[in-house]
Amino acid sequence: MAGCYTGMYEIARSGNHLKQIIGAATGLLISCSLVIAQEPPPHPILTKEQFLSYSAGAIVAGMYCGKLELNGDFFAGYEYGTGISPSLDPYFRSEMKRLEKEAKGDLKSYCSLARLMFYKGNKPKPLVAPLLIDKP
Repeated sequence: MAGCYTGMYEIARSGNHLKQIIGAATGLLISCSLVIAQEPPPHPILTKEQFLSYSAGAIVAGMYCGKLELNGDFFAGYEYGTGISPSLDPYFRSEMKRLEKEAKGDLKSYCSLARLMFYKGNKPKPLVAPLLIDKP
């Protein structure tokens, strides 16, 4: 991106004819905008409550949905980055109890929804966060 600005400055400073300056500047602007457009969008940032709720949902899915397990790397990275440990939080425990009852009520629907929201292998990506992976 810094190269884009440097290139435009050099063109303006060189004293070339107006048509050449406009043409070169337009080319640089187009190439710079293409570079910016290709940058992947950032992932949404989860609040503490969202992460605890989603973690509880993923853990319940890992317990009851046979082919899924927790993505330990994602959990460890979040805990390392924030200092929040879901298993120690009272909100997490109450949310997990609630979701466990929900899963037992309609296991097939719960597992389908959990896969849609949390499964790392979804294309292009899971709706919420990559909290679940396939069991080996």
